Amino acid sequence: MTTSELNQSPRASIDWRGHIARSRAAAPPLFWVGAVMLALSVMVATLGQFDVRQFQGVGVWVKPWKFLVSTGVYLLTLALFMSWLSRAALRTRTANYVVWVAVTTGVFEVAYVALKASQGAASHFNISTRLDATMYSLMGVGAVFLISASLALAVLLARRSDYALSPHAKLAIVLGLIMTFVLGSTFGGYMSAQAAGHWVGGVRTDAGGVPVMNWSRTGGDLRVAHFLGVHAMHFVPAFALLLTILGASTAWAKRAIWAFAALFTALCIWTLAEARAGRSIWP
Repeated sequence: MTTSELNQSPRASIDWRGHIARSRAAAPPLFWVGAVMLALSVMVATLGQFDVRQFQGVGVWVKPWKFLVSTGVYLLTLALFMSWLSRAALRTRTANYVVWVAVTTGVFEVAYVALKASQGAASHFNISTRLDATMYSLMGVGAVFLISASLALAVLLARRSDYALSPHAKLAIVLGLIMTFVLGSTFGGYMSAQAAGHWVGGVRTDAGGVPVMNWSRTGGDLRVAHFLGVHAMHFVPAFALLLTILGASTAWAKRAIWAFAALFTALCIWTLAEARAGRSIWP
């Protein structure tokens, strides 16, 4: 989206090819690693059709597939948000931090999850051996650095007056990125500190869970709040895009975006509270 696209009529089409080209040019490592992860997710999903082993009630390759998709989308989204930065901004230390920290930690997280899946073992909450415990700790550190890229990018965007998007679109992206860091890291940190894992009450299995995500339907599941928090960087900008399509004025859109961000944060906290109480929010 260029500034003109954000002020276009609802019937105008979005230049997806242009977005892809600009994202690739702005942050090639983010773009290509993210694209490769999405391609690998298709291969892993196919592999899961042949490898019938199960772990925690679902196929052993389900978790690597979800991590490949989630991390791939995260990297591509960072690249997209960077595509409206000036060339000078893209050469800053902060921009380099976003690119290389996200890429290196993202690859590490996905690779370890896939390795443990190939062994039919847990990657998270696994402290059965000294090596497993060490790797789990390293994954936690890596996850913090991975998500810190969103905060670094938010700071970079907030400081730039030459960002090539409308003021309310910029606000939504900055808010979404900050929320992803704060909510995602807070909920993720809380979840990882639970010795019993992400389930609270109910049947401790992913079998029969919510389709695709496998969240528990029989008890609380801390993964729900973590997922919503991590993806605030998508939900808030998507709301801003909807406001643009509806033709909202910049002043009204800004107020609506702040209100949406507050409501979304409340939703995340509510899902965490329900999970801690051992209640599933799913029928």
